[in-house]
Order: sequence, then structure tokens, then C-alpha cells
Amino acid sequence: MKYENIEKHGITAQGKTELLKYLGDGKVTRKEAMLAKCYECTNGYADGKVDCGIESCPLYALWHM
Repeated sequence: MKYENIEKHGITAQGKTELLKYLGDGKVTRKEAMLAKCYECTNGYADGKVDCGIESCPLYALWHM
């Protein structure tokens, strides 16, 4: 994923800002990294309102504690 493509065409959802921040300077918090990964993994379609259902993801268990 390229920064310009996400910025221009990426769906506005939770994690987009964090992914752009990571791709920009690489400095993100643990939570921001998790949000960015979820955004990347689901192509921006996970907004946190609906369970992504990807139980095989290592981050899935962390969000459902």
C-alpha cells in the first residue's frame, strides 16, 4: 500500500489516520499500530462497530478481552 493511494482512495474508517501516520514517519503507539494493521487487513472496512470475524488474527483476541 502506498501512502498516496491510501490518502486519496482509502475509505475513511478507524485506523486510516494511524496507517498514514505509520507510513509517513513510522512512529506510532501500540494502539495506533493495532488500528493501522486492522485497517490494512480489512482494506478499511473494519470500523470497530462490527466484528471483523477474523479469529485467526493475533490481534483479534486483544480487541475481544
